[in-house]
Amino acid sequence: MTKEIKDILARLDDYEKRLAHLEGKAITPVAVLKAKVGKQKTLREMVKGKKFKNGQEQIAIIVGYHEKILGNLLSKDKIKEEWTNAKIINKFSAEFLSRARDVLVRVHSDGTCDLTQGGEDFFDSFLKG
Repeated sequence: MTKEIKDILARLDDYEKRLAHLEGKAITPVAVLKAKVGKQKTLREMVKGKKFKNGQEQIAIIVGYHEKILGNLLSKDKIKEEWTNAKIINKFSAEFLSRARDVLVRVHSDGTCDLTQGGEDFFDSFLKG
């Protein structure tokens, strides 16, 4: 084999090792967000100036923020309080949660909320945008 081919094979081997190392770690938009910011953004900072199609998306952002950024699940009873604290533009309605339920947000029997797969996809695309 020529020296060039050996170099290429060595680089490929290095790439495979690096890829295997990266695949072992979960790289999420949340990790990227924290790395870019250096410190954790507040919910208010995240939603400021953003446009939403409906209240269900806003509910999903609140639940996703608690689940993905803070690492704890939010009680459904606290959603209105978080909505107010984040100064989300629209007026809160309990109907938003019932519409988001099982589409973007899942409410467990103990009252805690987390994102469905569709909700996680929405939250990830929100963070990228």
